[in-house]
Amino acid sequence: MDRVKFYSEYDMASGWEINKVIERINDDSIDKEWTLEDVIEFFNILKYLQVERFADYIQEKTNVTCTDYIKKIKAKIGMFLGANKSVIISKHEEIDIIGTDDFLEVIEKYGIYKEIPSSEFKIFLNKDNVPLYIVLKYKKLVEYFDDIIKDKIISDSYNAETILSRFLDDKGLYLPPSLTEKDILKLIDDYIELDAERVNINVLRKIIHFPVGVGLNITDKIRLHATRKEKEESEKIFGQGTGIESSVSVSYEKGLDEAIKFDTNGSATKVSIVVSRDWIEKNKDYPTLWNNFIYLFGIVDSKARLTMVSKKNEVSALASAFMPSGTHLYRTSFIFGFKEMVANAQLYSYIQVLNVLGIRVENMIEWFFNSYLADEFSITDFIIKLPSDSSSYFEKCRTILPEIDRIFKQYNVLIEDGEIDQELIQISSSSVKVNEVKSFISRKYAYPIGEWYQTATFLLFSDQSSIFYLPDKDEKFKNFLELIVRDNVSKKDFQEYQIQRMNWLFDNGIVFENEEGFIKIVDIKTIFILKELYNEDVLNYFRYESDLREIIDSFEENEIVKFESSLLTRNEQDYLDFYLNKSKFTNGYDIRNSYLHGTNMNDERKYESDYYSILKLLIIIVLKINDDLCLKEMLEE
Repeated sequence: MDRVKFYSEYDMASGWEINKVIERINDDSIDKEWTLEDVIEFFNILKYLQVERFADYIQEKTNVTCTDYIKKIKAKIGMFLGANKSVIISKHEEIDIIGTDDFLEVIEKYGIYKEIPSSEFKIFLNKDNVPLYIVLKYKKLVEYFDDIIKDKIISDSYNAETILSRFLDDKGLYLPPSLTEKDILKLIDDYIELDAERVNINVLRKIIHFPVGVGLNITDKIRLHATRKEKEESEKIFGQGTGIESSVSVSYEKGLDEAIKFDTNGSATKVSIVVSRDWIEKNKDYPTLWNNFIYLFGIVDSKARLTMVSKKNEVSALASAFMPSGTHLYRTSFIFGFKEMVANAQLYSYIQVLNVLGIRVENMIEWFFNSYLADEFSITDFIIKLPSDSSSYFEKCRTILPEIDRIFKQYNVLIEDGEIDQELIQISSSSVKVNEVKSFISRKYAYPIGEWYQTATFLLFSDQSSIFYLPDKDEKFKNFLELIVRDNVSKKDFQEYQIQRMNWLFDNGIVFENEEGFIKIVDIKTIFILKELYNEDVLNYFRYESDLREIIDSFEENEIVKFESSLLTRNEQDYLDFYLNKSKFTNGYDIRNSYLHGTNMNDERKYESDYYSILKLLIIIVLKINDDLCLKEMLEE
C-alpha cells in the first residue's frame, strides 16, 4: 500500500498526499486493527489535519469533523504504543527505511525511548536500514543514549561526513554531549585517509574551506592534509579523462566585417572569439577603449550588471546535490567557471594587444579618475596611483591592492559630502568593505523577496516544476512559460495534480484561458520583469523604461521586491569578496589578505595571474562608478 507521508505544508506532493488522507478517512481505516505501519501513517495524517487550509478541504471531502478525528487518532496511537512499548524497538522490522524517520519521531514524541534497553538500542543502531543522520535528528534520543551513539559515531571514520553536515548544512542534527571536539577532529583526520572508494572529494573540499565560528575549529594541519588528499584524488579523476572538456580561444585579426565574432560550433562548452584588430587600432581613444569592455566583451550587460558573477539559477538541481554548499562558500558552478574562463581570456588578450599598441590599461584607469571624472562630472581630487611598467608583478600586486580601498573611501566621501576631502580620508585608518560602498541613487537595485515570487518563478521558469511535462507532446520544453508561449495547450492536456499546482497561476492573475480555451499570459511586461529577476537576481531600476518601472513599483507595493542602494549589486559584492578575501567565502582567492599578511606563494607566474585579476576588479569598479554617475546625471536633468 502507498502510505500517506507528510513532507511540509508547501511541498508539491501535498495534493497527492491529501487525496490519500481523504481515501483513508472514507474507508474507515482508523477503525481497523493497526500495525506499526498504521501508527506511522496516521501520525502523518495528523500533521495534514493540523494545517488549517488542508483541514478545511479534507473536512469538505469527508464526513468527519477534523478536531474530533484528531482526538481519535491521538487516542488510537496512544493505545497502540501503550500496549507495545516493551517491544516497540523490535517492531521496527515491520517497516522499511523510509519509515525509520517517522518511527523515531513517534518514540521520542511519546517518550517510549525510555522503555528501550540500552543493549537493544545498540543493536537497532547498527542495523543497515537505520542511517546515523536520522537518529541525530532527535535530541532527546541522542542525549538519552549518549554513550551508545558516541561509540557508533567514532567506530567508523566515514561518519565524519554526517558530523561535518551537522555544522555546515543541517542545523537540525544533534551530537551526543560526551562527543568532544578532539574526538571529532580525529574522526575527520581519519576520514581523509580513507581509500578512494570511500572518500568523497566534495567532503574533502568542505574540510579545506570549513568556516570559522560554526562551533568546530578545523586545524591548519587537517586542512593541509585534506588539501593534499583532494589534489591526489582530483588528479586520479581527471587523469582518467573524466569531466567536461571546455575551451576558449581569442584572436585579433584584420579584415573582419564586424568588431567581434563568436563561434561555438554547436558546443556549449567551447567558444572561439575573433576580434577586429582594425577596430582596435583605428579607435585608440580612451573612451572607446573603455566602451570595448562593455560593447565588445560584455563585462556588464545593457542594465550595467556584471555578467560574470555566479547566479542562483545557473546551478542545476543535480549539481547542487553533489557540490559543497553553504553561505561560507561562493557558488562555483560549471557555468560560472566557463564564464570566468571566457572573461579572463578576453581581458588578458585585450590587455596584451593594447600593450603592443603602447597603451597600458593602468594609464586608462588613472585617466578615468584623474581626467574623465573632472571633465564629465566636475569631480576633482580623485587620487589613484598605479605601479609603473618596470615594477615586478609582486611589487605591482602589493602597490595596487590598497588603491581599491582608497577608491572606495573617496567615492563614499564624495557621496556623503559632495566633494573629496583628502585630509579627511587620510585621517581615517579604517577600510571600507565591498558591501559598504555607497551609491548616489537612493532606489537603485530591486531584489526579489517573498513566497509569492518564489512560487510564481518556480512554476513559470524552473525546469524542476512538474506542470509543464506533457508526455504526449513531441516537442519538449524547458519550462511552463516556454510551453504556453510556443504551443497551444489547455487544461485538459494536463494531469489533475498538475492542474492543482497550475491553478495558483490562474488565481494570481498570471495566466488565463482565452476564448479557445488555451492557456496564455495575462501581462507580458509582468512576465518580463519576473524573468529578469529570476535570471539575473537583481534589477537596476533606472535602466528600465518607465512602463516597466511601474511594474517594479507595483511589485514593491506588494512586497515582491525590495530596494537597496549601493554601488555594487549583492552578486557583484560577493564576486569582489570572492577574489579579495576569505572573510565571507572560505573558498575565495584571498588575494588582498595574502599580500597584506605575506602568505602568498613565491611564484612569479602566480604574481602575474594575481595582477591581472586585480586589474579585472579595477575595470569592474570603473564601469560601476561610471554607471552610477551617469544615472545621477540623468536623474538630475
